[in-house]
Amino acid sequence: MDPNLYRAAQEGNLHALREKKELFSTQLTPNKNTPLHVVAQFNDSPECIEEILVTNESLLYEVNSDGDTALHIAARIGKCNAGLSIIKWAKRLDEQLELGGGALKKLLTMINRNGDTALHEAIRNDQPKIVQSILEKLPEIANIVNNSLETPLFLAVDRSRVECVKNILVKCPSPAYTGPEGRTALHAVARYNCKQIVEVLLKKHPTLIKEVDDFGWSALHYAARYRTDKVAKELLNADKSIAYIVAEKDNNKTALHIATCKGNVKIMEEILTYCPDCWEMVTSDGQNILHLAVEFEKQEAFDFILKKSWVDNLINQMDDEGNTPLHVYAATPDIYGRALIHHPQADKNVVNKKNMTPLDVVEYSDVYSTSQNFVMEELKKKGATMGFWNPVIHENALRSQEKKSNPEIKRFIPTDIRKIADTHMVVAALITTVAFAAGFTIPGGYESNDGPNQGLAILSRKAAFKVFIISDTVAMVCSAAAVFLHIIGGSFVETSKLVNSYAAALILVMVAMGAMVIAFMTGLYTVLEHSLGLAIIECVICSFCFPVFYYSVKRAFINQ
Repeated sequence: MDPNLYRAAQEGNLHALREKKELFSTQLTPNKNTPLHVVAQFNDSPECIEEILVTNESLLYEVNSDGDTALHIAARIGKCNAGLSIIKWAKRLDEQLELGGGALKKLLTMINRNGDTALHEAIRNDQPKIVQSILEKLPEIANIVNNSLETPLFLAVDRSRVECVKNILVKCPSPAYTGPEGRTALHAVARYNCKQIVEVLLKKHPTLIKEVDDFGWSALHYAARYRTDKVAKELLNADKSIAYIVAEKDNNKTALHIATCKGNVKIMEEILTYCPDCWEMVTSDGQNILHLAVEFEKQEAFDFILKKSWVDNLINQMDDEGNTPLHVYAATPDIYGRALIHHPQADKNVVNKKNMTPLDVVEYSDVYSTSQNFVMEELKKKGATMGFWNPVIHENALRSQEKKSNPEIKRFIPTDIRKIADTHMVVAALITTVAFAAGFTIPGGYESNDGPNQGLAILSRKAAFKVFIISDTVAMVCSAAAVFLHIIGGSFVETSKLVNSYAAALILVMVAMGAMVIAFMTGLYTVLEHSLGLAIIECVICSFCFPVFYYSVKRAFINQ
């Protein structure tokens, strides 16, 4: 495009545009944007829009390489006045030529390569004035679906555009509400705690409340998943029967099951208030909500269920594998289930389909945790015994027990981890000390002469010195953080938490070691810069540390 024309369109210079109006039809940018696109993209001038369209009204429908009209651009960028001016011009063209809305309808229904109309773009970028103007001119446009299978109403709800939602529901008699993967606008609003939109949607489309997506999830399932308790309450108040909808493609889970898996006690309580018998429902593999609370390690949900009067009916209920919640707990050590073990109705000796009692599960578990010993002792105190009447299972269990007790097979136990961690902590503390000292004994020293620079670092303006300061700071911070993680990790009793804490500390120590090498290298380079050859040799020698670090880490962690 002619640079003077481009600048005029970009700046909204009406006088300069008039001087170049003979170029409006022929000049394009590399992305095939016309001058009308450029005006809509960079300024909000209705006068410039009208000047271009008076000269060449066909530019109204011209698209760029992305299939965008100028109206798409204005709606996306948020140039409201430019967008409204384009819409008015198309309406005026219909009136002048007596086209009966043909020009305006053609403009508003044009889609880009993503299948989006200008209405989609205006909603996505929260432009309620443009949305209102488009819907007033062509209400039926609210039924157009883009390539992502999003209707304008679904998009407005999914992006939480409250004003746009209201405009669509007021201006359109029956707008489409579907979205991708079979979701509806009601599914989308369940992600946000916006009670107002739910009320409006249900008033317009009351049947939406029972519609499910491709996975069998209702809007209440989504409310349970995203912790939107206000939406859940509104849905249940409208039709409490939705609490009994099962997701056929998701293990027959109800919304109560989803809320339990996510530990959403508020929504669990809400569902049980409206449907007090909903706790009886199980998943397709026979698990009740107590199974799920233990399996997904949701302590709050677990405690909530144990306080209910009907928990006696769940505590010994078996799933399809014959496992009670106590079996599941024995295999899931990271939840505090002492109350489950001590519950008077809990059967400690019930066997599952593998002839395993809860004590068998914990005894021969492959999970290494100090809390396993606690579970085992508590079960034994309550009279739990071992089963294993099946010789094949017994043999496999013995093999698992041998793996736990054989020092050649067992890689890590808490004692070993702590010994290794003690070494790492010494290294981290040493790096912290050295980095701290280096920060105050910097290369080149400080300015000692009287004057405004007294006490400042002499070499502070050199690039190598700046790298030294940054790398020394990184080493100091990472090593100090590693020491802190070691201190915190010492209070953990579960192996998983212990290992995670020490692993994070080990990574920080390695980063600190690398930073210390860089600090040493740049510190020497700063003071040896006058002898460039020696400085370069020193940097090369120091650089050999990094391939050594790489191959050591690779051998220790990747190829082990």
